[in-house]
Order: sequence, then structure tokens, then C-alpha cells
Amino acid sequence: MGFSYYWSPEHQRAWSEKQLLRYVKSHILTYHPFYRKKCREMGIGSGNLKNYEDFRKFPLVTKTDLVEDPRAFILQPTFPGREPLYKNIAPIRKADLLRYAYQAVRRPLLASATGEERTLKKRIEAEARREWFPIHFHASGGTTGNPSPAVYTHHDIFNVTPSIVSMSSWCGIKPEHKMLNLFPAAPHLAFFQVVFSQFLMAGHVFHTCGGSVIPTERQIQICEQLEFDNIVAIPSYLTYWLEVAEKMRKRGDIKKIDNIKYAVVSGEPMVPAYRERIKEQFAAIGSKDVTIIEGYGMTELKGAFYECAEGSGIHLNTEHYFWEVLDPETKEPVPEGHEGVLTFSHIDFRGTVLIRYFTGDLIKGMVWEKCEHCGHTSPKLLTPLCRAVKDFTKIKGSRVNLLNLQTAIRNTEGVESFQVVITKQRPEDPYSRDWVRIHVAKKADANEQTIVPILKKNVKLDCEISPSEVIFNTPEEVENMLFARTNLKADWIIDERQVHV
Repeated sequence: MGFSYYWSPEHQRAWSEKQLLRYVKSHILTYHPFYRKKCREMGIGSGNLKNYEDFRKFPLVTKTDLVEDPRAFILQPTFPGREPLYKNIAPIRKADLLRYAYQAVRRPLLASATGEERTLKKRIEAEARREWFPIHFHASGGTTGNPSPAVYTHHDIFNVTPSIVSMSSWCGIKPEHKMLNLFPAAPHLAFFQVVFSQFLMAGHVFHTCGGSVIPTERQIQICEQLEFDNIVAIPSYLTYWLEVAEKMRKRGDIKKIDNIKYAVVSGEPMVPAYRERIKEQFAAIGSKDVTIIEGYGMTELKGAFYECAEGSGIHLNTEHYFWEVLDPETKEPVPEGHEGVLTFSHIDFRGTVLIRYFTGDLIKGMVWEKCEHCGHTSPKLLTPLCRAVKDFTKIKGSRVNLLNLQTAIRNTEGVESFQVVITKQRPEDPYSRDWVRIHVAKKADANEQTIVPILKKNVKLDCEISPSEVIFNTPEEVENMLFARTNLKADWIIDERQVHV
């Protein structure tokens, strides 16, 4: 019987755990260079992996482990007549070779196949390549500059990914909808997840490939002409895109864009104030009642997941992933619904495979229940999301949640856009006092003298610190500051301090 999202949480948990343990025994302990070596050193074998408590003996891994030797995380069985890429990797099972032979006989020959390609040996080799040979990879650039590559085989894209991308339809987006993809054409998951979804679900997508390929103004003209139903983008770039569209409408360059139904956003936390601002911007160009769907994904995950409705929580796939939420300090599991760091293990993937990958993403909690909006049962991430390390820092001796800092400023009436710069009172002296400078672009009808005390009060209440100064800039100046570094993601908060805090 196949997996079902209408099973009870208990049934799904048991099924996912069973499939994970089966996969670990059959593939990870045999063909995975990194884990095979680690488990041998730790004395972990098939005989002592009977339940989740046994599985917890597996070491947690992080991005540091992955970037140190990415190839060691790719499943690599040894084939007859070939030198193993890593020592002590098990040979491919005879049962698999027989399976490839059976598949080769049943699969119709390509019309272009000639000579050797028609022999049974070559056709068996082709079947093995479909399962194991890397045909695609992309990598996250990362703020650290160390890319995290994710390698896919034919098996990953055509046997596993369809189960993941099909979940995107739960929010109401239909195959006949036309989608505008604002992500830049780059080797990262955000762009390729849309590409995979388009071809695996027969979706209708126009890829702008980013502003450096098609200027933003031209993208907006195309959007008006072709009447797209949905947009997918990073929130900060979408905000900029909508600002430009509103200006074009006021100038008469476009009439209106009133057909947008959904905006799928990922890559940055989507707090309620941010969501409302984007809705107001859509309304300003003619699209009212746009549904903002938040997504979650990362290159290492080899997939992305979404809300089914605004604020529903992000639905996770349990057919091909095993999920844990761990205490950031003790690394022990936390009770359901409690805050912790999201940790995942792949199930039935080939190519790059991660087991107990400690993402560093601090979530408010994960609940496993039947959704009141879509009726599916799955684990759901409670939003908004933030980083366990990156999104916390010490300012003036206080541990500050940087997402809360952004929200406090966004909730200040009259603030159109902003950037926070954390520096030192005397930048040349790394041991001088922390200095928090907030650059604000106010709304046209707002008063600077009214904004400042409310903004300082909000920041003090939410973050227990006081801004050192508030500087007012034009919207264009703040926009240039936000996109000065990457021209893709807005830098809402910049930390210029020279010492670790």
C-alpha cells in the first residue's frame, strides 16, 4: 500500500520511521562514504538499528561537514570492473543487477539507439546510470562563501521529486494557472524547484531569469500583457518589483495588473506586518485579495515546501523525509509544538544524501495534525522561521532576535522601508559601545517627528535595546542600500562590528 497524507499522524510516523530504517540499512550503511565510515567508527550496524532511539546514535551533521567533502555525501556503490571512488564501499547487490536486466528488457529501445547501445550489457548499464549517475547539481552560494552542492540523479528527479512538488498544489494553485518566476536563473534550489515543478506537473511558467536578464520594467510590462495568475519570488525583491510597478502605473506606463491570485514567497521570514505590506502593494497595482503563500527550502534539503493557506503552517513531506526538532543546546528532541532546530534525514534519495542534517533553522515548533484548511495530515512548521545562530546577536549586552527587530520597525506606522546598521560608536575602536543606526524611508503622508518616538518604543519593547539614531532617507536611497551587496536579497540588517558578539 502506498503512502497517504490522509493517514493518522501515528500511522505516518510509524511508516516514515520504518522506511528510514530500511533505507539506512540498505543504502546508507553500504553505499554512503561519509556515514559508512562514521558508523563503522561508532560501532553502528544493521543489527542495532531497530527503532528511533537506536537511530539517534547517528551523528548529527552540518553544512561544515558537507562543504568539507561534498563527494563523500553522494551514494556511490562499487560496480563490477570499476575502481571504487572511496575505499570500503560495498559492491552493488546482485539483486539490483538482475533488476536492471529486467528493466532493460522491458524498456523500449530509443529510435536513435545504434550498434553497441542495442546490446543487453549496454542497456543494463543505462538502467544503472538512471539510478546512480549524477545528471544535475546546483549549489547554494551562502553568506559564508562556501557552496553546498546538491547532486541529483535521474532517480531523484523522476521518482522522488514528483512527490515533493505535488504538495505545492495544496494551496489552491492549479496547473492551468500561469506563473511568473522572478527568481534569477542561477544554480540554486529556488530557481530549479520552480523548473522541476513546471515540467513534472505540466505547469505554465515564464522564467524572467532575474533583472539582469530582463529589466524589471520589462518584466512588469510582460506581466500586464500575459495576465499571470501567480508570482514566485524572494519577498524583498517582490517588494521592489511592486514598488516599480506602482510607479509605472502612476506614470501611465501600464494600466493595471489585476489578475494576480497568489504570490509564493521564500528565502526570507514572512511576518504578518510584512505580509500586509505586500498585499497593500498588490492592491495598489490593481490585484486585490492576493493570497501570500510562504515557502521553506534549502539546497541541502533537495526540495521546498509551502503553506496551503496564509498562516496555515508549512506542510512537510514525510514520504521522502524523516523530521526531528532538536534543542539547539542539548541536541535532544523537544516536545511537539516546542521551539527547536529543524533536523531532517533523506529517504530513498540517490545523489547527495543527508542523514540527521542539523539545519540551523530555529522554528517555533512542528505539529503533526490534520490541517483545517486542506484536509491533509502532515507535520507542519509553525512560522515565522529564523536561524538558530545567524538571526540572533548580542547588542549592548542583550541577546536580540533579529527577526523581532525587523518586525518592531515594520509595525511602526509611517515606515515605508528601512535598513538597520549595527556598528560601533567609534568604528575604529572595536571595543567602543554598540551603535544601532536605523535608516528609514517614510510614507509620503507620514511625519518624521511622530515616527521616531513610536519606532524607538517598539524596538525597546520587542528587543530590549534602544536605537542610537534614526536617519530619514528617500525611498530610492534606502532601496539602494538594501540591494547594494547582492542585488537579489535585501540586507535589512547589516552588522559592521569587528568583534564577535
